[in-house]
Amino acid sequence: MTQLTRSITKDEVAIYHRAGVVLLRDILPQKAINALRRSIDEAIRSISESPSGYDLSSLTRAVEAGDWTVTGDQHKIAGMLELLKASGKPLLLDETENTSGRFLVDTGIAARLKEFRQFSLRGPGPEVAAALLNSNNINFHGDQIFIKEANTRERTAFHQDATYLEIEGDQCCVLWIPVDPATFENGTMLYVRGSHRDTKLYQPNVLVAQTPLPGARGDLLPDIEGHMDDFDIVYFDVEPGDILAHHYRTIHGAGGNHSRYQVRRAASLRYCGDDVRFQTRPWAPRELHHTRRLNDGDPLHGPDFPVVWRRDLAA
Repeated sequence: MTQLTRSITKDEVAIYHRAGVVLLRDILPQKAINALRRSIDEAIRSISESPSGYDLSSLTRAVEAGDWTVTGDQHKIAGMLELLKASGKPLLLDETENTSGRFLVDTGIAARLKEFRQFSLRGPGPEVAAALLNSNNINFHGDQIFIKEANTRERTAFHQDATYLEIEGDQCCVLWIPVDPATFENGTMLYVRGSHRDTKLYQPNVLVAQTPLPGARGDLLPDIEGHMDDFDIVYFDVEPGDILAHHYRTIHGAGGNHSRYQVRRAASLRYCGDDVRFQTRPWAPRELHHTRRLNDGDPLHGPDFPVVWRRDLAA
């Protein structure tokens, strides 16, 4: 039984494969939106209890103040701060008079919050991924939340999800699901159209600057922020009920939240198909909620990557 308000069209699937990103307008029912909003709010309330939760606005203020005492469990924060200092690359901050907003990020919410896990594993996401990936099986790979409160100055540096993750293959899609209206003003997603077709893997960065993560390997991403007109950048104003789906190699970023009152809350859910295999990347952020480690070349399996959709059961 479908959990979507409508079917995903052949044209939408074609756009996903051609452009690396597709807007699925009015695809989620209100019940699903409400459940996701509740679980995101619970994740925000309990973010101090999460070993993978970060206030990136605190990190940028620490850099500006020369305070190297900021800590964290998922990332080697001290090394990251030193690298930011040594790189000479500027923080990506929008000019705004009010800088009270926070840029909050957390990972692995499905592992600690029941309602979020229910949404991720048994909600509409697996059906969307199945339509886009044309795979016999769909595995849940992981999740994050991204919160930009009103008056948040931090941009999200352009980046490619693939090199933050310990996987390789082609069948991996990321669903960016907003529970608030998202516009250019308050930080909707910006995508470099067609960039997933480039076979290069780019070094992951620290999100609030172009500085690569410590030890990261790969090609250096061009200075997209400084040369926006040189790239085929697209963005979409979205509402609760919409999903933005992108290929995990599609380059994307976002601006700050210039709104005076409108928060921008969104969940990012990743799903993988049959051709995805585990691949060690020592610089990747630690997945502290994982219960076991796979070997290079293994297909995704086990409790950390459960099968959430099967073609033989959906027929």
